[in-house]
Amino acid sequence: MKSFLLLLLAFLCVQCASMKPEGATPAEQRAFIDGEAERILAKLAEEEPDSTRELAAAEGHAVFRYTSGKMPLILGGLGAGSGYGVAVDDDQRTYMKIQKLNWGWGMGVKENAVVFIFDDAEVFEKFRRGKWDSGAAAEATVKADELGGGIGASATQKEGFKAYELSESGLSYGITYRTRRFSPTSSLNR
Repeated sequence: MKSFLLLLLAFLCVQCASMKPEGATPAEQRAFIDGEAERILAKLAEEEPDSTRELAAAEGHAVFRYTSGKMPLILGGLGAGSGYGVAVDDDQRTYMKIQKLNWGWGMGVKENAVVFIFDDAEVFEKFRRGKWDSGAAAEATVKADELGGGIGASATQKEGFKAYELSESGLSYGITYRTRRFSPTSSLNR
């Protein structure tokens, strides 16, 4: 049992620290994040053409890429994930990180992207300052993108913003209760 708990702890630590932007310097990391954001927005525009109009009218938007994994336990699974992104308005870019915790039935590792489109300036500013999280939500997935299947973008509308989830790659199955926390990355925002 002790070995299992150590393995679980090591798995969760790797998941929490596994996704960092490429680059040796903050400038290279910011350029990498900006490139990934452009790629994700292009994929979103292809899968959800209305998102282009929504982005043009938005008070701001944020684009994130993250990995998450879950290991099964006796009564469910425990998982974690991390990633990076950027919040953008007309005048400013704020580089941020995402941390995800989840509990539920299932297992796997997957890579996702999420795009938030804010129609409320106050909600966007709270998000950019790290005074906001996505709250708890239920998530059901069966994902095998690299293996010949998968799902595309799905949208959620809430007060002040709309979120598009895009599955990128990996293999995961299950039903999960999740919470995500977003916060500025001080080393990239100097």
